Amino acid sequence: ILFKLDAIRSILKTYRSYLMFVAPLSWRKLHDEDLKHLPSNQYQSGEFVTDNDLVETLNIDKMIEVARRELQNPYPAYLYFKRPQQMMYLFRSMELQSREYLLQLSKTDVPYRLLRERIKQLKYTTQKEIDYFQYYIDLLNNEIDRETYNENHLKKKFFRILSTMFYDGVASPSTLKLKICIEYVYEQIFGRCEEGHQNLQDPMKILEVMYEDYNLRLDSLDFNIVNQARKDFFAQDLKTMTNAYKAQREL
Repeated sequence: ILFKLDAIRSILKTYRSYLMFVAPLSWRKLHDEDLKHLPSNQYQSGEFVTDNDLVETLNIDKMIEVARRELQNPYPAYLYFKRPQQMMYLFRSMELQSREYLLQLSKTDVPYRLLRERIKQLKYTTQKEIDYFQYYIDLLNNEIDRETYNENHLKKKFFRILSTMFYDGVASPSTLKLKICIEYVYEQIFGRCEEGHQNLQDPMKILEVMYEDYNLRLDSLDFNIVNQARKDFFAQDLKTMTNAYKAQREL
């Protein structure tokens, strides 16, 4: 008899748990012992699990102990469903809702498959476009790197030329001495100083033409006159050196 009563108790507990589980959540928040202690943001539907304690109650002592605890603190007699028709209406509504879902699924299956195919094609096309643009971006970056390298190379070459060849030809001490010498000779010959010379070629060209003209004129002179002029020049040079020697002795 005890085992039969325990089996009836277990079945009734299962019925109660199931009826409590399928009840609306708003009602369960007020009457379900498993939801009362949970915050509202942790409510979830879950799955129905039977509370089968037949195995544990095969021992008659355990069975009596469990029954005693439940009788001392019984569950409240709250049920949302009062009549079987209410359960039938609930399952009928669920059946109709499931059928409607299946109908909608059958109607949207082809568009959904088409949409997935279009999405797949769009992803493929987008990836191709990305790869295409990435190729040209990499190509332009390589061109920029190459031009940057050429720029740095030309800068180094420019400053190397500026500090070596250009400096030697324009601003080195030997070039400045040559320029001063040419300007001095030019001034001594023409009796004036012209500051407008942009380079050394102009005065050097003028001096070269004059030198060639003097050579031609010297070649056309009589040999005796040339010898006499040479003697006079050496005599004057000797006189100058003699005067310089005497001046040095007097000092």
